[in-house]
Amino acid sequence: MINLKSDKNQKTNETRLVQILFYTFPLWFIVGNLAVSINTLLFIIVSLFVIQRKQLTFRFNNSYWLLIAFFLYFFLSTTIQYLSPGYLNERMQELNPSFESNPIFKSFLLLRFIILIFVIDTLFINKILNLKKLFLSSLLCTSFVSFDVMLQYITGFDLFGLKGTYTWNSGPFGDERIASTYLKNFSFFSFFYIFETYKNKNFSKPLFIFIIIFHLLAILLAGNRMPLVLFLFGCMLIIFFIRNLRIVMSLSLIIFISTFFLLIKNDKNFEHAYGAFFSDINIIKLFKINEDITSKQADEKKAAEEYEGKVPQSIIFLRHSGYNRIFHTAITMWKEQPLTGFGFKSFRIKCWDMLAKDNAERKITKRPQYIVCSNHAHNYYLELLSEAGIVGTSLMVIFFLILLKNSFFYIKKYNQKTNAELILLVPVIINIFIEIWPVRSSGSFFTTWGATFFWLNVGIFLSAQSLFKTENANYG
Repeated sequence: MINLKSDKNQKTNETRLVQILFYTFPLWFIVGNLAVSINTLLFIIVSLFVIQRKQLTFRFNNSYWLLIAFFLYFFLSTTIQYLSPGYLNERMQELNPSFESNPIFKSFLLLRFIILIFVIDTLFINKILNLKKLFLSSLLCTSFVSFDVMLQYITGFDLFGLKGTYTWNSGPFGDERIASTYLKNFSFFSFFYIFETYKNKNFSKPLFIFIIIFHLLAILLAGNRMPLVLFLFGCMLIIFFIRNLRIVMSLSLIIFISTFFLLIKNDKNFEHAYGAFFSDINIIKLFKINEDITSKQADEKKAAEEYEGKVPQSIIFLRHSGYNRIFHTAITMWKEQPLTGFGFKSFRIKCWDMLAKDNAERKITKRPQYIVCSNHAHNYYLELLSEAGIVGTSLMVIFFLILLKNSFFYIKKYNQKTNAELILLVPVIINIFIEIWPVRSSGSFFTTWGATFFWLNVGIFLSAQSLFKTENANYG
């Protein structure tokens, strides 16, 4: 049997410190990027010390080779791109004069995620870490954020005196619209702590439903649509894959959706933030509109006058929407150098060169410019293609596919009641599914906040894989 619980006999000052640093990860994500970076660094250093001092057992997962290959390739590719004479080199010197902000140095620092995975894997194998304690920490933190967001919505101010707006509430995150993303990331840990801890109690199902709705409403009140959609997608995955949770999860979603429509109907703020989801859209007309406006002869003003009030503006100008234009920029950038891409953090530099060229070639007074610059491509796969090329993207996609294959294996084993402890892996699997879902707008794949969360989940997942291989000789 896979044991994801810690061994109490191994308590030392060093192991206690490792455990504290690991279990408080959800807290530091609230504090900010710097806190996450410091906690990650301390966790890695102390963990390596414990591993060396105790001579802990380690199994080298074959998946590591793909990650090592990707991060080393990305570092070398970035170094070559930025050191070669040309536009990127000049702009890097202009925009990133300091050493710590240099893309070459930052691409090297990405190697820390391999070490993070390694120490998490090793500590779980040796029963030093307890997954349920991380889930408990997540429950406390997500409950606090949810309450703070709701308080801000009701009173206009959160516990710290921070003010919300008429369309979104970020609670303790201030003017950063990431409360919904935080809740989307850590709430599944919270749910499964409740489920696993109180599964034999009479009040387990009502409590489970309450916690789900509580967090869903907070994500809704936070006002960001994509995290809400992704969270609901995660809930649907649970319904689809986990048999003994289908009823309670379905009931939770029914209650939430009813509340959602009630708020949409009676609160103009919600109608402003979410109403576009429910506009009356004729599919045939939508395709005709899209065909009209994407042609070279399209006249934006005429289209706007003709279809104003019939469909959302963002749908009328599907091709010219902000995200779609950013995606187009990434694809155009990738086509210039498809094999290797332009290196780490190149999107925010290269796109300005492309924008100037695009403006010179197009009569932008007649229609919107097609090239749009941003800090990143707002999609993991387009970001990988534009900055790491086909080579880097292929390595990472292969790794993703391996994760998915093994995820289905664990879910099957749990549903067959082969190992009850595999239920603790379900929220980890759901988080990975959501993060690598290709059809989504997102933050950068390489940001401290998002990347640390993703690789944290991957480390836990691979540790379970190592444990399964150790204790089940027939596992392929």
